[in-house]
Amino acid sequence: MPALPPVAELPRWIREHSMSHRIISAYNICLGLESWVQYQAGFCREEKDKALIQCRILGYLFHHFPSDDMGSFVRAIVTANGKNANGRNEALLDLGECYYVYFVKLFMSNKGHTPAPSSHPSRRSVDDLVAKIKDELKDAPQNHQTAKKKALIRDGFKCVVTKVYDRRTAEENQGMELAVINGMRSAHTECAHIFPESINSDTTPGSKREDYAATIWAVLELFGHRDLRERLNGANIHRLDNVMTLERSVHDDFDRLKIYFTATEVPHRYKFEAVREFFLAERPGYVTLSTPDAEQYPLPNPAYLAIHAACAKVAHLSGAAEHIEEILRHMEDTRVLAEDGRSSDVLYTAILSSMHAVAVRGSHVICSNVWEE
Repeated sequence: MPALPPVAELPRWIREHSMSHRIISAYNICLGLESWVQYQAGFCREEKDKALIQCRILGYLFHHFPSDDMGSFVRAIVTANGKNANGRNEALLDLGECYYVYFVKLFMSNKGHTPAPSSHPSRRSVDDLVAKIKDELKDAPQNHQTAKKKALIRDGFKCVVTKVYDRRTAEENQGMELAVINGMRSAHTECAHIFPESINSDTTPGSKREDYAATIWAVLELFGHRDLRERLNGANIHRLDNVMTLERSVHDDFDRLKIYFTATEVPHRYKFEAVREFFLAERPGYVTLSTPDAEQYPLPNPAYLAIHAACAKVAHLSGAAEHIEEILRHMEDTRVLAEDGRSSDVLYTAILSSMHAVAVRGSHVICSNVWEE
């Protein structure tokens, strides 16, 4: 987990921003917090590691912010720092914890089963297959299944990264089957959501899940996209610009924040990047997304992919991703908490994964309006 870079290494656009002095001042708060955690706080090792993750999530967001509208994010840091001297560092760490739980943890829990599209034993041409799916989708409710079918049409029945055919579709199509026999690859594909569909699941009014979802949208608004909730609320989480067809292994790496798409100057052409070279093996350096009809089958939203990419970079640079994966590995081996509480983090993450409840650290509910002035 590398230390936060000095101010001189902030992105050029920040140093040239009209409010650069305010942004840099907020970044210096994060540098000061990091120094306090390392040398003055008196934390035990585990507490120090977690606190460093929290402050470095905040700090690395300055280096990988997914938009040029940092106003709300900067105000959140300045506001937390404006607490009384005895509570300002704790308030800043709570803000970092908000991003850990409601941003990094959100994307890393993007796990959902992709039902296979309904099939028929007879084999069809691609045009017939598209027509059949379109007919099935008339007046269909917006859900994971219909999103999968529409994404398959838009993406040419292939993984957008590896370009392998969707195996179930190839089984039904003579042309695709022949292509596979002649060397084209096929594999099981899944409908990958950029923003997880779990955000809007079971958000009964007054429930803890409703609180959880509301806090997520509040945190995401700090990235300058204040219409996210309106655009992705309810069943809209399945809209086509929030999904894409991915081969199963690619989908898993995407959800674990191992891979991400970085925009280029060419619209809808992305540099395919990863946190380690291992995850790029046998995968292309660039991915170009295309659609047969931009109005009926819109492409994945570049802003959504930028937020996912920012989360991937920040999660791994801050150590948050490694921490979460360590907890999840521990969960597989631990079913009963130690009496001395050493496994409290396991319970903490398990609760978030299974219930999407409001995050609790000890008896203190975090992220309670720490961004409000």
